[in-house]
Amino acid sequence: MIEAKQGQIVIIKCPKFDKLEGIIESVQKDRLKIFYQKDNESRAWTLSEGDEIFVNVHTQFGIKSMYSMVICSPSGDGELVIENAKALNINQKREFVRAAIKFRFFVRKDGHLIGASTVDISAGGIKFIPDEQKFGIDDKIELELLGEEFGKNINVQAQIINVIDDKYIARYTDINEFDRDKIAGFCIKAISEKS
Repeated sequence: MIEAKQGQIVIIKCPKFDKLEGIIESVQKDRLKIFYQKDNESRAWTLSEGDEIFVNVHTQFGIKSMYSMVICSPSGDGELVIENAKALNINQKREFVRAAIKFRFFVRKDGHLIGASTVDISAGGIKFIPDEQKFGIDDKIELELLGEEFGKNINVQAQIINVIDDKYIARYTDINEFDRDKIAGFCIKAISEKS
């Protein structure tokens, strides 16, 4: 079975449409529950139980492909259940769903605490605007994400990998899987509330 986790992107292809993008909402050994946005509804509703599909899952080990099958037809609330089948290959680096949502948090660098606002966030990294421009590419930082968003405070080690105008992009370098899943779940909830 594919080593899939909540919050990872899924691309479904079949003869009925070019592609359908979704997000893994939950994982069982033999099946994946997929959430898709409202703008993908017309494609999703062409699927029926037993339809054979080709799937790319963006796992933490790379994009893994599999031949799968629809287990439960799409529901009115944007959910689809597919078979979690054997992986064929790895295509590229990992990728997590990214939610464009704003909230306040803190960045710590060299013992200095700086307020910041998110531009977007995923279970793999964050784009943010700090209150003070004190960072450079490759700087190692600590993110203090607050409990009002995640139900608990999350502290994550990260590294600045890019700067675009006043926006900084950081990749997590040290995060436990429980906290990664918390962030992934937060992103899924934020996206589903917007659709």
